[in-house]
Amino acid sequence: MSVAGHSLALGREARSRAARWILGHRIRARHPTLICDPTAIWDYGYRDIDAIQIGVGVSVLAHANITVHRYSPRSRVEGKLILGDGAIVSAGVVIIAAGGVVRIGKNSAVAANSVAVAANHLYAPGASHLHGAWDEERCGVIVGDNVWVGAGCVLLPGCLIGDDTVIGAGSVVRGTVTPGEIWAGVPARRIMTLTGFAAQPEGDATKS
Repeated sequence: MSVAGHSLALGREARSRAARWILGHRIRARHPTLICDPTAIWDYGYRDIDAIQIGVGVSVLAHANITVHRYSPRSRVEGKLILGDGAIVSAGVVIIAAGGVVRIGKNSAVAANSVAVAANHLYAPGASHLHGAWDEERCGVIVGDNVWVGAGCVLLPGCLIGDDTVIGAGSVVRGTVTPGEIWAGVPARRIMTLTGFAAQPEGDATKS
């Protein structure tokens, strides 16, 4: 590579790092109670900062990657991110809030290396899988209050996780998860129902 090529590559890298720093700094300045690791990546349109709502005492840990775009040419559904009071986005979590809303409720945590995606691509014969329109019917990811999402989970567009639930590590969640239950698996299914401090295994009629 020529000297000019090296200079161009270095310039692009410097601009990218500067842009990431500015976007992250704006989020931290706007939300003084936010605990955010400096390695976390915030990717959003400069005018889309109002599409990001962060409560009090939220934590975003190392190498989380959060993308928020209110408007997209691939969907008429607005993108939005809502992190409730005390929510935790753990290390390596990927959130893509475009083409729908991603909400993580109060005192809920999404553990390391999980993924939450608000919208997926529509598929049609002969159409581009990468550049086509997004699904506007099944979109958004809603995580209720007091929810624990285990490490390495995938929260698919259209999923709704009720309050007081636990999602086992490595699960793929689609559809609706009833409040007060433990779900796990690929795809995730109900494992136990929680009642106070007691847990009832699925199908155990002796404890119904």
